[in-house]
Amino acid sequence: MAASKPSTPALARKTAAPTAPPKPPAGGLQWRNIGIIGGVVAILWITAFASNSKIAFIVVGILTIVVIVAVAWIYRWASKQRAMMELLQGANVSPAARKEALAKLKAAPGADKDVMNAIAQAQLQAQEDPDAALATLEAMDLKKVPAPMADDVRAFRAQLYLMKGRAKEARDLADEIKVTNSANPESRGMLAATVAEAWARTGKHAEALELLNTIKPEDPDFASAKVPLLYARIYAAFAAGKRDSVRYDMGALVKQDANLLGRFVMPQLKVHPELQKIARDVLQRDPEVRKMAQRQQRTVRKR
Repeated sequence: MAASKPSTPALARKTAAPTAPPKPPAGGLQWRNIGIIGGVVAILWITAFASNSKIAFIVVGILTIVVIVAVAWIYRWASKQRAMMELLQGANVSPAARKEALAKLKAAPGADKDVMNAIAQAQLQAQEDPDAALATLEAMDLKKVPAPMADDVRAFRAQLYLMKGRAKEARDLADEIKVTNSANPESRGMLAATVAEAWARTGKHAEALELLNTIKPEDPDFASAKVPLLYARIYAAFAAGKRDSVRYDMGALVKQDANLLGRFVMPQLKVHPELQKIARDVLQRDPEVRKMAQRQQRTVRKR
């Protein structure tokens, strides 16, 4: 008797969680940097005293004030950043902890004008309510986002658009992202995945494949971005007519978690019917998925 095919929707009823931006780069001033800054200021003052020039004293005095103000601002920003990261880490314990952390963020003084606060809120909301996270990000002025984080925030918002089937809006953001500007492999991998998927789904599959040739899912440096990179490569390969490559990468996703292929079978994601069909076929052919489906069928019969 031939084995019955698994119910694809039951196996892939959920998609991967929306991808939050990597943690902000470690901020603050290291003692080595403080020493360098202090040394430069000391040299400037020595030079001013040696010249015995009033103009030199005024210039060095102004520069010293600027340095002090800058250091104080960076210290304050770094302290705030550390506190925010600790809050986010604590929120990962449970849904209740996440809800509590979100309430604290919303109740914080000046929360409606705080960019870092809005980013943190969106990260927490994305775990359970991507629509709420998207609304939070859409209300944010990207021009006010700290420069080191701007592309990560664009990528986060673009990922949510992609998961809602809004590829054109994702493309608008992706075109502004500079993947090579990120020195952090985790961030660079996520940026590349987002840009490549947005391009692949809006007519730039050749450029997407070219980008993915430099940042590959198999590279250990990009392990944390492996799944989004595979998604992007599947979309790009499909658009380029490389069906074998599509099946190969879908097989890699199934081995990790069959539910990951939900990204290609859920109707709200507006995936091409042929790509949906390939995803279902890959699921139905996987031995582990077939065993899972058979167990589900036996459970239903017993009921």
